[in-house]
Amino acid sequence: MKPKLLALLAVAMPLVIAQPAAAAVTVGSQCQGNTSATNVTLASTANAPGSPYPAVIPSAGVITSWTFNVVPIPSGVYNQTLKVFRPTGAPNQFQAVGESPGTLNSGLTTFAARIPVKAGDHLGLSGVIEGEVIVIYCITGNPGDRVAVFPGNVTNGTTATSVGEEEGLQIPVTANVEPDADNDGFGDETQDQCPQNAAVQTPCPVAALSVSSVIRKGFARVLVTSSTQAPVTVAGKVKLGKGKTAKLSGNTQVVVPGTIAKFTLIFPAGLKSKLKELSRKQSLRLILTATAANIVGAPTVKTLKAKVKGQKKPIRKGKKGKGGKRG
Repeated sequence: MKPKLLALLAVAMPLVIAQPAAAAVTVGSQCQGNTSATNVTLASTANAPGSPYPAVIPSAGVITSWTFNVVPIPSGVYNQTLKVFRPTGAPNQFQAVGESPGTLNSGLTTFAARIPVKAGDHLGLSGVIEGEVIVIYCITGNPGDRVAVFPGNVTNGTTATSVGEEEGLQIPVTANVEPDADNDGFGDETQDQCPQNAAVQTPCPVAALSVSSVIRKGFARVLVTSSTQAPVTVAGKVKLGKGKTAKLSGNTQVVVPGTIAKFTLIFPAGLKSKLKELSRKQSLRLILTATAANIVGAPTVKTLKAKVKGQKKPIRKGKKGKGGKRG
């Protein structure tokens, strides 16, 4: 490939590298584009030793932004498109699996993107300037910098075979790759506010619980509804006096919106015994709690209080018979 120096490219400017986010990874080259070639697409295959960034994407995630670095250019429209190439396993063969177009300014220009990537993917570049397929790249002169060369403008979704590699060249692109824990195609740091749930990118939903109870002899029935699907645990406790407490368990169920989940809490022996000591005019206070495990943050806890009446049988008085004696 014979380089073609563009007249629009002037003296190089100092490069400024944006710092990556905490858990994100920056991939690509910090070189500054100063040269162009026509009717080809390039893909980065290696960076020279000592480069601060890898040339190949090291782990799966999402490209959420990419930055193009070019020397000062005159006014005009200079379109370049970031491409992602994935090796197919065949020699020199790649599939174009994603792209993000951008219009350049002098120096650094950053573009938002959302391209899911896998470990082993490569950054590529193509472009159209004044109706002609032109790609801007760097001549670094370092044989450790290498690019694969594809004829023409490789379109997204197609498979292409490179005609070989060129040493001492690189594409002037860095990309920010964020993790994607739920594999929803949104970067976890800047694009997904709920990385624990692939169906939600807004803040993770919090379960709103509605709880009611019915007290029966020997057990409590608790009815629970939830605004979101969530595991709900129901429990209860009753103070028996003298420092003793009876604990009740309703176990855990996954509560689905639009349904009523029924939890049964059997009275333990200690509570049953205490209730038999109390008259029916007396009662113990039962505190019930329904706890929904939220996706993130503190769980939702709903508390309900109920009275459990005593069960002591009343003493029946016998009827008086003749002579004033009781029958």
